[in-house]
Amino acid sequence: MKKILLIVFLSLITSCTHLNQEEHFIYNAQNEPIYVKIEGLSNASHHKLAFIEHGLASNLHHQAVKAAKKAFLDNGYVVITFDARYSLGNSGNEVKFVTFDTFNKDLETVIDWTKNKPFYSTPFALSGHSLGGGSVIQYAAEHQKDVAILIPITPVISGRLWEEACMKNLPDFCPVWKKNGTYQYTDEKSHKTGVIPFTVVNTTKKFDANNLGTKINANTLLIAAKDDIIINPKDIEKLSNTIKKAKAVVIPSSGHNFETNKNQADLYQAINTFLK
Repeated sequence: MKKILLIVFLSLITSCTHLNQEEHFIYNAQNEPIYVKIEGLSNASHHKLAFIEHGLASNLHHQAVKAAKKAFLDNGYVVITFDARYSLGNSGNEVKFVTFDTFNKDLETVIDWTKNKPFYSTPFALSGHSLGGGSVIQYAAEHQKDVAILIPITPVISGRLWEEACMKNLPDFCPVWKKNGTYQYTDEKSHKTGVIPFTVVNTTKKFDANNLGTKINANTLLIAAKDDIIINPKDIEKLSNTIKKAKAVVIPSSGHNFETNKNQADLYQAINTFLK
């Protein structure tokens, strides 16, 4: 019996730890799970750590997250990605409860969880896509000494600008979304479905990255996509002028989600070059 239990125990360890990566479910103060993946543990001796947060109704497998992760790993970082609570990942699928605050709190929960881990080091790097990009901007402004590198990827700049772009560029969709309050979205890769509330836009209206720029001390790379209809590239370039150690790059022929292999390669190259 003891032998069987030992085999089961070892199997469980193997399922969540493989070579230089680990997977965990951690829990916030409300005992809600957040799925966390740690990669590049063999880089721990370099004392370089990066956190990457995905966007709305997404998960850690999003192509923008994966491109950023590869760049950090190739530059000797331990990289932590995670699925936000109200997303289409392993933490749960109740997207209807998402707000900008839940994104911020999930990022804080993950960072705080790592503080007693042997691979933890500060100051660290932050990157995030879309709504996650807005979240890492806010964290960097509020924790100036902890963040050395900041790489927001097509980030939400403010709820007001988000709504304006949506109404202008998606006139057949956004007014209906706002009027109905929700819409049903299905992820093309995972085929998971979630109900996305318009309240997530409203909760982001209290956030304006342009008011936070002077509070950010990190070396910052702001990444825009030339054909983005969600986040105006000009707004990202404008934001770069408010952050003292910032530059902006625009990925050519790319939409908000970096759909093609070329888009993803260009995104990787931009981050890789900046880190070097």
